Amino acid sequence: MVHVSEGYEARVQTSRERMRLSQVRKSFDAGLKQKVGGANITEAFFGACVAYIKASMDRLHDQDQRIHDFLKPHVTAGDDQSATLENLDMRLAKSREALDALVAAAAVYKAAGEAGWADFKTAVEAFMEVYFKILLSGQHSTLTLQEEVFDEAIWDKVAGVTPDSLATENALYSAAQGLAPDDADPASFVGGPPAPGAGPPGQQGKRPGS
Repeated sequence: MVHVSEGYEARVQTSRERMRLSQVRKSFDAGLKQKVGGANITEAFFGACVAYIKASMDRLHDQDQRIHDFLKPHVTAGDDQSATLENLDMRLAKSREALDALVAAAAVYKAAGEAGWADFKTAVEAFMEVYFKILLSGQHSTLTLQEEVFDEAIWDKVAGVTPDSLATENALYSAAQGLAPDDADPASFVGGPPAPGAGPPGQQGKRPGS
């Protein structure tokens, strides 16, 4: 794997990815609400949002899995930290399952057209339930142990930032942005919380050179 940065800078990039995932999710939600209200929001926009969410959350899952795997040798079976890692495993499994269901629902909606809207909307609601109540609710549960154990080299491996990952993320974000309806541009929304270990306030989520 060819990394584009090391340690702290990799964490800043990871924070930016998670910020932009939050922005696309909010754009997605805004588009859904507009469609429920009667606006003509295209399936292509929802499809672009799901494509971004899929790619971004695959990376988030992989990063959290690496956090789990790097921390596991540093915990003792039966202690509080061991239980925290077991909980992380559970949350990742449920999040992956919910993401797969969302992607499948988007494919059905694309094939069915407006006849598939109601089922797609139901699938989105189920996904968001898992996203907020299971994945995000424990996002920083291992933060203290990360700070004790991880050095900059480990953070670089956790982040897994490469030229390909940057190019893919940018293309998918631009696609969702280009199809976004009025008042739902992803860039108009404030992003979510920074990724664990992303550095001091004022640096989190910034683009290189900003």
